[in-house]
Amino acid sequence: MIPWLVLACSGTPDETSAAPAPEPGPIRVTLALNWFPEPEFGGFYEGVLGGHYARHGLQVEVLPGGPGAPTLEQLATGRADVAISAADDLLVKRQKGIAAIGAWPAFQLSPQGLLVHDSGPKTLDELADGTRVAIEVGSPFQRFLWRTHGWDGRVEAVPYSGNVGAFLADESAVQQAYITAEPCAARQRGASVRFLKGSDAGWNPYGSLVAFAEPPPPWAGAFVQATHEAWEAYVAAPDRGNAEIRRLNPDMDDDALIACITEAQAPFVVGSDGLGAMTTERWEAMASVLVDLELVPGGTTAAGAWRSFR
Repeated sequence: MIPWLVLACSGTPDETSAAPAPEPGPIRVTLALNWFPEPEFGGFYEGVLGGHYARHGLQVEVLPGGPGAPTLEQLATGRADVAISAADDLLVKRQKGIAAIGAWPAFQLSPQGLLVHDSGPKTLDELADGTRVAIEVGSPFQRFLWRTHGWDGRVEAVPYSGNVGAFLADESAVQQAYITAEPCAARQRGASVRFLKGSDAGWNPYGSLVAFAEPPPPWAGAFVQATHEAWEAYVAAPDRGNAEIRRLNPDMDDDALIACITEAQAPFVVGSDGLGAMTTERWEAMASVLVDLELVPGGTTAAGAWRSFR
């Protein structure tokens, strides 16, 4: 037999042994926030900095938002893989054709409410006739309050300026607020204030809600689990996440302010059902409110709008 023919038939070691498969890399995920970097997103930043996402095979990029940030629209068009929204916004947008599904709320209790001075009303029911409330006129929250309390013709809704300046100048002033913003801003300027929770009146959509496109991606469960772990870590030790928020947002560059917000929001994060919990009752109650406000068609339910991934 010709020697070179034997070699050709038997093959070389490189040709007969398969090369090892490359290690799969982390899955890249873009997370779109619906507001600027603030403590209400602290757990998401902790998820990146503390390695929670990495341990679940995810490489997460957090995209800051701002006023009117169209996060669900970004999700629908593929510009984001995960969107932060709220339960009411998600239910309304689904009726407009955006296929999104709620998966995990950072705020188990709604952070929306009204800000009053300590000398003012102690409950929403105590607002006096003739009161002027600075609020986003026409917003679902404003429409809910006026309908629920019968304020039409009794309480005047006036446009909200976006800051607490006018509120501080008038002891009788009332304005819309988020527990993560206006109460601490007012206290930082020496005011004694009270926050009247919207949830006490029945306005209680889940907030800072993680949403996926429908159908959800195969890594959705891993993202939710990592997010839950990250928020547990942030609630227990917020300094690392808050340091990153301070770096990214000059408006948060104040130790006292960021500490006030972190402390104030903690009960809203855990809520009454526990961190990250969602229930059919709560989702259906929100859908019913939106039907009553004629923001979604009659008969709309929350069926299919949310799913627990834990």
